[in-house]
Parts: sequence; C-alpha cells; structure tokens
Amino acid sequence: MKVTYKNIVVTAALCSAMLLSTASFATGDTSNQLGESQHNSHQQMSEKKFAKLTRKLGLSESQQSDVKALKKEEKAQMEALKPAMKAFKEQVKALMSAESFDEQAFIALHASNQDVFAQMALIKAKSKFAMKSVLTAEQLEQLQSMMHKRSKRGHR
Repeated sequence: MKVTYKNIVVTAALCSAMLLSTASFATGDTSNQLGESQHNSHQQMSEKKFAKLTRKLGLSESQQSDVKALKKEEKAQMEALKPAMKAFKEQVKALMSAESFDEQAFIALHASNQDVFAQMALIKAKSKFAMKSVLTAEQLEQLQSMMHKRSKRGHR
C-alpha cells in the first residue's frame, strides 16, 4: 500500500479525534456511569435507526429477523477485534503525547495494524454483501438511494 502524506494526515486527524473523544470520558468515577449512559443511548439510537429502516424499506418480519441476525454476527466479529483496536489507540495516544511527532513511528504503528484494519473492512463488506440476499431488488435500490442521500449530507 502506498503511504501518502494525505493518508497520514487523515489517519492522524481521525486518531486524534478518537483520542479526544475517549479522553473526555476518562475522568474519575463518573466514566463508568457515562459509559453505561452512552451505551444505552447508542442502543436506543440503533433501535430507532432499525425501526426507520424497517419502515422505509417495508421489511417483512422474516427480513427483520435476518437483518438483526446479520448485525448481531457483525457485532460479535467486531468485538473480537476490540482488544487490538484498543491497543492501537493506546499506542497512538502515547505517540501523540510525546514532545514531538515521530512520523516514522506512527507509520510503522499504522502499518503493523493493517491486518486488523483489513479484517474490520472485510467484516463490514461481508455484512453489506449479505444484506443483498435478504433484501428484494426494490428494497436494495431504496437502501442505496438512502445511503447516497446520507453521504451527500456529510455522514459516513
């Protein structure tokens, strides 16, 4: 993989954002309470998103259970990669807390974690592909349209 300056800057910016967001929750005993609250909020948001998806696509009961199963499997596979990602984030945090930025160390760290990043991308790609077998052609077209509109708004 060709390492460009743009890739390094984007990666550094993303890692910094992740570190800053997690650092704000890492203060004192309230971090566990905030973490639980954040988890509940995320779960509620996921349920809302799923309800909206069900409504917009007109998913049948069977399709709903299939989609839920796909998402559950994807989540379980991602959970297995969590320790590796946590270690990566901690190493990035250590690099970012240094007096000066060590570009070579960052590149080496990023390169050494490419297998984890590739596994995550593969899990997501397989999950998206599996959705094609659950949805009808019309539903798939509608989903793609929804995703295109969302990407135009600047969301990932």
